[in-house]
Amino acid sequence: YLDAIHATAHIAEEWSLTTPEVVEAGPLRLDSARNPILIALALDVEGVNPKDAVVPTTLRIGESFDCLVITGPNTGGKTVALKTTGLCILMALTGLPIPASATSSIPRYKEIWADIGDEQSVQQNLSTFSAHLRRVVDAMRAVPEDGNSETNRSLVLLDELGAGTDPTEGAALGEAILRELLDRGAHVVATTHLGQLKQFGHTHPRAENGSVGFDPDTLAPTYELDIGTPGSSHALYIARRMG
Repeated sequence: YLDAIHATAHIAEEWSLTTPEVVEAGPLRLDSARNPILIALALDVEGVNPKDAVVPTTLRIGESFDCLVITGPNTGGKTVALKTTGLCILMALTGLPIPASATSSIPRYKEIWADIGDEQSVQQNLSTFSAHLRRVVDAMRAVPEDGNSETNRSLVLLDELGAGTDPTEGAALGEAILRELLDRGAHVVATTHLGQLKQFGHTHPRAENGSVGFDPDTLAPTYELDIGTPGSSHALYIARRMG
């Protein structure tokens, strides 16, 4: 027990971690949050200060909206934003300080579900689409149907929602999933390239768009998250620059 406390204090000092406010219910506020995996990688580079090397992300859900739809180019940092959110929340809820500002506030979520990455498998007869869908189904079965965000306290993180199938059908299914999760009172962060889901983020009263920054000259992400603006995938531009 003392070893765990000492290790926590050591990593908090080395990584400049802070203790956020953990509340029973309410909005999620992550201020200037940095991805802990990227911090660990930066520490291995001599002469690099992780606070300078890892770009912070500020993300809020549960105030004026409960669903954030993040769009932007490939390799643009959308999945990094998802992972930063999930890891910081899990760290806080297991009693660890987090790589974010002390003004951050984290609800005591009862359910946290994530569909991140591609787990297609020939052995399990899973395509990219069905692998994603299986994890979404698990989340949908677990999230309570009470429709009250104050008592539900569920968080669902969805990467590349609606991908891996016909774009029109994928977008329709993705929108239906987001609507159902919102009706149940869950907090949702989803990434996508589909225009219909950007439209959903613009028109649904409890949803909002977000976009990640991208430097067109270097084809590199800036990892800055801009809430309130949808992003472009820049697919043709990136393909042309890559030859």
